[in-house]
Parts: sequence; structure tokens; C-alpha cells
Amino acid sequence: MAKSTAAALLLLFISSTVAANGKLRFLALGDWGGQDSYPFYTEQQRETADGMAAVASESTELPAASFVLALGDNFYFEGLPGGDEDELRFMNTFENLYYHDQLQVPWYIIGGNHDYCGNIDSQIEYSKRSNTRWTFPDYNHRVVKEFTVNDGASTSDASPSKTVKVEIIMIDTVQIAGHRCHGPGYESLTMEGYFDPLPEPVNLIQATTTLGWIEDHLRNSDADYLLVAGHFPIYSACSHGNTEFLAKHLDPMLRKYGVTAYLSGHEHCQFHFQNEGMDYILTGTGHDCCYAADNKKYLPKHGELKYILADSSDYSGDSGARGGFASFEVDDEQMIVKIHNEDGHALYETQLLPRSEEFKSKLVSVE
Repeated sequence: MAKSTAAALLLLFISSTVAANGKLRFLALGDWGGQDSYPFYTEQQRETADGMAAVASESTELPAASFVLALGDNFYFEGLPGGDEDELRFMNTFENLYYHDQLQVPWYIIGGNHDYCGNIDSQIEYSKRSNTRWTFPDYNHRVVKEFTVNDGASTSDASPSKTVKVEIIMIDTVQIAGHRCHGPGYESLTMEGYFDPLPEPVNLIQATTTLGWIEDHLRNSDADYLLVAGHFPIYSACSHGNTEFLAKHLDPMLRKYGVTAYLSGHEHCQFHFQNEGMDYILTGTGHDCCYAADNKKYLPKHGELKYILADSSDYSGDSGARGGFASFEVDDEQMIVKIHNEDGHALYETQLLPRSEEFKSKLVSVE
């Protein structure tokens, strides 16, 4: 965490296109990072990759998915060790597993707590290779997609059109909230203590810097849909529970600047929570499923847990799911969010609306 986020101020990925059928589609996947021994992936992860490819496919009704958000814990269990083994992990945990034509799109990456147990700089360095879909330029970065949709019934080139902007702020929640590396010998680690609350931030200066970077970009966003994506959840009904430092310091920013939704992983479960006009989508089952839903009672009292996929106890298997991911379908009127199990079957669907004009500042983004 020693590296400053200052360099990330200049990082921006913009894609302008005429979206097929006037829609932009993408996927989100958390906690997907295989295992640190042969074959370097789990069977649940492989099944989920196949399901992602099926959902990402283009059809007469829907365009193909344009990109994937990878929400951290990219390499289990101790991150990348450094050296020659890193190449082996990239090949077997990522490249050779998500080989499908439908998944040969940009993957926008953020780090998770397991990634910090190893050499996370190796993941950033991998982005510098030519022709790679692995896009992890810095700990914090932005993704902006602009697309046009026809504004009338006619499909001719002369039809009126409008531009829709989707902005995703990819944030490093480890820099903000700290983390606990479980150290060597993960297999011998007892679950007691693993789900204890996170410690206070290990570096308050770094946390403040990162929060400042986030607020700068939220303040200046004129996007129609504004998402913030981090590894740790703000609120969670599952085994780790709420991340109190994020609830105190990040959540108020999201409300202040009209963020459409907060996306996260970390918990090996899936859910949609809504509280005081904010939506929280968690999808952390890329590697396996599921943690228990044993922290529901600690969610904010006035919020609504609209959907949850979890086991009754950790990895009991009684949910019937082995893995999963989320998909997003955006046009000028709504963002449709679906939660899928490992084979791509949609378990839950909800609709999010564009931001109010009062939040769209129209200011020039910070440089």
C-alpha cells in the first residue's frame, strides 16, 4: 500500500461507440482467484467461467458484453508470490480458464485482501503487456463508457440520437479500511478469527488520500450512471459483516454525489441491499459459494435486503449454488442488474434509474 494514488489521477479509459440495440452490457465477478496449487483453479470457478461466457454472448435481442469488472481476490490464497510462479498463475487461473471468445474483452481489475498477502505490484505490471485484456493500471482507476442510442422509432441514420455515459470508479478498499493477511498455511487457519471485524486502517494518511481521490471524481462526474466498485462491502449480511470504516467514511460520499450503486465482493455470497436511496450489489462467488447469512441483524434497520444467496452455515451447500456473477444491461432509461448462478441462470433481477440532473455537475474532470 506504499504506492500513492496520485498517479491514478490521470488514468481514464473512455470508449465511445454506438451500442447494439441501444444497450451497453457488462459483467461483474468477485472472489474468483483459483487456488495456489495444481490445477490453480476450482471446479466451481470453471463452471462460473462457462456461465459468464453464455450470458456474455450476443443475440438478436442483446449485444455482447463489452467488459468484465473483477472485484478483487484475484489470486488465492496468498496472492502472487513473485518470480516465475506468477506467470504460471496468470496462465492457469486467468488466461486459460476464461478462454472463451465472449470473454476476450477488457477486464478491469481491483485488488482484494488476498491479493495484498502477496505481490500485488505483479498484477499491475501485467497490465503493461501489449494486447492484454488484463487492465489494472493502478490501485485506483476509472472506467468511462459512452454510447449512443436512437431517440426515435426510426432506425435510419438520420434518426435523432443521444449519448449515454456510464462511469465506474474502481477503488482500493484495502487502502481505506486496512486488512488482515492470514499468513502462510491458509489450510491450517481456523475460521475462528478469520471473520472478525477488520482492524482500523493501517495507514490513515493513505486512507485519507484515497478517499480524497474518490471524492474528487464523484464531485466532477456528469455520468448518467455512476458506479463505485470496491472489494470490501460497505454493508453485508454474510459472514464478514459490515465494513464499519467504509460505512462511516465512504458511504456518505456515495449519497452526497448521487452514486447509482456500490458494487463489491469479499463475501462468498450474493445479495442486493437498499438503504436510504442507495443500492449495494455484492457478488463474491466467482471461486465458490457460499458463506452463511449470519449478519443480517447488523444491517441498517431502515434498509431492505431485497435478495440474498447464501448458505445457512459456511459452505453447507444448502443454497444449491456453486458459484456465480452479476450482469448489467444499460440503456438511456434504466440499468438492469441480474444475479446469476454458476451456469448463468438469472436468480434475481432489479432495475436502477439514471442519476438525477442535480448530481450531474457538468464540470471538467480533475486532471
